[in-house]
Amino acid sequence: MTNEKVSVLIAGTGGGGTGMELIKSLKMANHEYKIVATDMWDIGFGLSETPYRYIVPPASSENYLDSILKICKKENIQAIATGSEPELKKIAQNAELFEEQNIQVLLNPWNVIELCTDKYDLIQFLQSKGISCPESFIFKKESDINRIQSYPVIIKPRIGGGSQNVYLAQDNDEATFFANYLKKYGFEPLIQEYVGNYDEEYTIGVLYADNGKLLSSIAMKRMLGGGLSTRQTIVNPNTSQKYMVSSGISQGFIDDFKEIRKMAENIVSKLGANGPVNIQCRKTDSGIIPFEINPRFSGTTSPRSLVGYNEPDIFCRYKLFKEIPEKIEHKFGYVIRGLVEKYIDLDDAKKIPRI
Repeated sequence: MTNEKVSVLIAGTGGGGTGMELIKSLKMANHEYKIVATDMWDIGFGLSETPYRYIVPPASSENYLDSILKICKKENIQAIATGSEPELKKIAQNAELFEEQNIQVLLNPWNVIELCTDKYDLIQFLQSKGISCPESFIFKKESDINRIQSYPVIIKPRIGGGSQNVYLAQDNDEATFFANYLKKYGFEPLIQEYVGNYDEEYTIGVLYADNGKLLSSIAMKRMLGGGLSTRQTIVNPNTSQKYMVSSGISQGFIDDFKEIRKMAENIVSKLGANGPVNIQCRKTDSGIIPFEINPRFSGTTSPRSLVGYNEPDIFCRYKLFKEIPEKIEHKFGYVIRGLVEKYIDLDDAKKIPRI
């Protein structure tokens, strides 16, 4: 095992998203990292977490890749990871540009990312592999609402990642409203069965590379109900049954959860992943049913690192040095979260290099 310092670029470190999760995790690692942060905003939260920081164009810019590659050369970057969806896609689609410079891309192959980004195609794929999924269909016209067999339902964009633009509907009127709302803003609505109960929801991180040569996982049972972790709550007026949708900010109980992890590892192997994958599921009377799969590091990365399961560190060292942990022993217990404030000096923000 080598203890040499590793230079890692985290592209997209603004806000409280995955970029910050990666920075926090690498700082918690037992190995020393030189963390280089980039963002399109000069007041991006993560830029203040390291002296090695740059402002770059948005991922949609024709100059984006050139800017990132210039920074990689200047800072002798050995590995790159992403903290935003646009940058995830851009760098995954152009991974060979970084690999040609001996920079390890800490992402899944583009074909895996593309499949998981299309939630309807993903469901069809998983069902073809014998994996139970929520009943789902694409909303194209208002009469499609009649295909709903029971309420509530989840309505979300067919293409996308994370927990944005996800809604709960309890009847035809609400379902029609939310579906048309998404269509109005250019999304293709996916209507999906609401499965199980919110008190049996889990989020699982799986590291899978080289056909299982690297394979490990960790699971958290989510605690929903608080404002930070819950996007939407509705109560059925007739039955008083409560339904919830997660905000994507996970907190909860980490334990062994062997059955849950085994399900997630099976899915990841069938996807042909070669990197980190996050799976959200619910345990129901009909079995364990996944309802969201993101082929990347997740918003739960730092809570996992906090208990001793540091995904960015494990995957980075595997990619660079082919290190495979003999056994990952992490703590069991609750991980809870809150908000952190940061003061940004205006003069300091102006000094950040723009590439």
